[in-house]
Amino acid sequence: MAEENGFAEIVARCDAVTRRATPDSVSADDLTAFTADLARLPQEHPDRSRLAVTLLTTVTKGGGPARSVLVPHLDDLLRLVGRVPESMVGWPLVAAAVRAQHLAYRAAAGEQLDHVAAQRELAGYAQAARDVPVTRMLLDAAGAAVEAAGDGIEINGSKMKRTLDEVLNQIGDHPVAPAMHSYAASLHRLLDAAKKSDLHEAAAAMQELKALVETLPPEFRDRMDLSEADRGMDELFSVLDPAGSGANAGDRIRNAGPSPSAQRRARVLAAATLFQNGEQADLARIDEALDHLRDAIAMDQGDDLDLLALNGLATGLLRRTEVTGSAEGLAEAEKALQGALARMRQPSHPQWTLTHELLAMVRHRLGDLPGASPFTMASQRAYVWRVLLETDPAQAKWAIRDAVGGALGAARRCLAASNATGALRALDTGRGLLLFAEAELRALPARLTAAGHADLADRWLDEGRHSEGLRKQVMTALLANDDIAATLLDPPSLGEIRAALATSRADALVYLVAGEQLAPGFMVIAPRVGPPAYLMLPNLQVDKGSEVELYLTALTDRARGTTRETAPVGARAGFADRVDALCDWAWQSAIGPLLESYFAGAAPGSVPSIVLLPMGDLARIPWQAARRADGTRAIELASFSQAVSARLFCENAKRDPIRPTRTGLVVGDPDTCGDAPPLTAARAEAQAVRTVFYPGARYLGRRGDDSQSPSGRGTVTEVSEWLADTAPYAGTTLHLACHGRFVPADDGGTADLQLAPDDPREKAAGKLDADEIIRILEAVPERRIGLVVMGACHTGRSIHGYDEAYSLGTAFLAAGARTVLSTHWAIPDAETSALMFLFHHYLLTEGLPAREALRAAQLWMLSPDPVPPARMPADLVSLASDRRRVVAWAGFTHAGH
Repeated sequence: MAEENGFAEIVARCDAVTRRATPDSVSADDLTAFTADLARLPQEHPDRSRLAVTLLTTVTKGGGPARSVLVPHLDDLLRLVGRVPESMVGWPLVAAAVRAQHLAYRAAAGEQLDHVAAQRELAGYAQAARDVPVTRMLLDAAGAAVEAAGDGIEINGSKMKRTLDEVLNQIGDHPVAPAMHSYAASLHRLLDAAKKSDLHEAAAAMQELKALVETLPPEFRDRMDLSEADRGMDELFSVLDPAGSGANAGDRIRNAGPSPSAQRRARVLAAATLFQNGEQADLARIDEALDHLRDAIAMDQGDDLDLLALNGLATGLLRRTEVTGSAEGLAEAEKALQGALARMRQPSHPQWTLTHELLAMVRHRLGDLPGASPFTMASQRAYVWRVLLETDPAQAKWAIRDAVGGALGAARRCLAASNATGALRALDTGRGLLLFAEAELRALPARLTAAGHADLADRWLDEGRHSEGLRKQVMTALLANDDIAATLLDPPSLGEIRAALATSRADALVYLVAGEQLAPGFMVIAPRVGPPAYLMLPNLQVDKGSEVELYLTALTDRARGTTRETAPVGARAGFADRVDALCDWAWQSAIGPLLESYFAGAAPGSVPSIVLLPMGDLARIPWQAARRADGTRAIELASFSQAVSARLFCENAKRDPIRPTRTGLVVGDPDTCGDAPPLTAARAEAQAVRTVFYPGARYLGRRGDDSQSPSGRGTVTEVSEWLADTAPYAGTTLHLACHGRFVPADDGGTADLQLAPDDPREKAAGKLDADEIIRILEAVPERRIGLVVMGACHTGRSIHGYDEAYSLGTAFLAAGARTVLSTHWAIPDAETSALMFLFHHYLLTEGLPAREALRAAQLWMLSPDPVPPARMPADLVSLASDRRRVVAWAGFTHAGH
């Protein structure tokens, strides 16, 4: 009887709480006390579920967001729910909201989570929430958080903002709507800043969010509690700037809560503060930090904070060896890192790269340089995984922003061990990852079918690349096969590079890397025959005020003009002089040592064929124009091609050649509706190329008499339809004599071909960009394009940074085209027209390979008294009067077959 009376008192107390509770009145203490009280009732007690459901329904307003201070405690109360009365018809929405918020909270906190099971559970609530926007928003947000935690990918701010905007649009003219839309925009800014590691921008966005929350009505304000996020931001800044924050390691631990979780977190942050961004030189402080981390590791709870502590311990021990000059502690560091590694399933883990980099550093510090190499290569795998999973290239480039730095550091460590092969492979892990992903996505159906996943291949063809869930499922299935994983995640071997060089009839693939700070530049050479080699290049520096830096500045300024230039070469002396001066530097810094040292033993009169992979800003240099002291140009001594990466060079070499035919598409100066000036020379070029070399080709655009071609105006749709046309009569050659536009930006830029608008009433040019080119060609994998000649400006300029080499020209290569000619800068209209005609002459009439045909055409331009081909129209010959200036011919590069 006494026990029953006790149960009755509990029910009475809990009933009283539910009667007076409102969504905004229940505190975290109220919720935990209510849960503890209710848990004392037997599981079969008839009021236990009723009371739990009632309070959960109240604090979530029947399936919406609870106040953030309550979220960590909701699931404890949910566990007390057994059988739910049928009268509570809205319970499925409440359960969905509680579980979504709980899973999102755990994912954000880095707690151990079965990500597959969590996503499956969230999907199970989707039907119930289908017509309830606020619950659906919670489920979507939780799904994104769980996915990000599972994949090691930064949350996509643009996607989250779209999701929030879709929900907010459904509340119409509610007074709070404008502020909530602003909140979504500031949240996007915060996530974008976090993705770019811009902490000051993130702090500014956080202040915006806090100010916006203050403008909300009280019932909304209490639900948008940012105190936890704000505390995290303060902690981060105090770690990065311990002197400025006044943070004290001891205070952190004393002021932390008594729970093991709080103490563990405080010790990790205290250690980070003591390390001072890895610059701490006080041995006592380093040892104090190490002790804090050992204490945190002893409180192991199996979550990501433990991995941070293990990696932090290894980092601190490495710093200690630097300060003491001894190897003491490296065994402990290696043990900690191996322990961290054992908890990671695959390269998707956020700390995969750091852990492997630290292991490589430990091996290197121990003098085991060969033993460091496998860890170095494994550390770079995570970047490939991320780029394969990301659906938006603009987002992906931030996910892999550290890939180049990791590759360069790894390459220098390999060279310190005289391991040229390792350096070559290391460099390739940081090059062209976005384009590699595009090329792989094109090949996915065939890969899946060959691996026994025909069902996934069919789904991929039906749903496409933008289905994020399917994309992860596909990649996970492929990478479960070790052979496929090695193909996808690792760069090509030296043997594969040699096979590609033999197929391409090239002599060597050469990586060029500029020096940085006190480290010299270098080149790494993979020859078709013989051992790999490297040369240190002390003059290969991009210093402020140097010829190369002045050229790069002029090149950026030149890009602000969008067009193929109509002024004579002599009228553009400023830029031409910069290029001319640069050519001397290019010889002294790299090409001279390559030709006069490495190729010094070549047979007299032989012409080495070289595939260049210049890293970073070096990709913008016209290396074939390098000038020896006696005035001889590099192109007179060797043949040059450029590649995005060794990986993509090998993939392209494996493709069967496509012989040119007399059909195809020629585009001549489409009407851009005043966005760019007319190109009279480009029209003469396009008409001559079509008449002399491709009489069966379709001609789009304007003709020499200013009339439109009866075949079409050269619109975006017309060019796009040709790209997608798999009929034999469409042809395999595309020649573009038109405007190209490049708009530089700090993080790359934007580029497109300037075509005629689809609607003739439009007053602006039609635009075709790299992403659209890839999208079109990916949809028709059977399309065969052998040659793309881009007689347009800036078609070789990368829009995602130069180590990605993601340009209009390389987009065609990634999408399956065999050979592409593209441009470094705004090319001159007159001289370009002559050069382009000559290229096709040497290709089709003389029968040279494309690389040699471009070289022959450029040598013709350099000649003081060249003989024009018999079928070269006189007007084109006359356009080449100023042909010997370097800007007239050196802007074009070859890539591919």
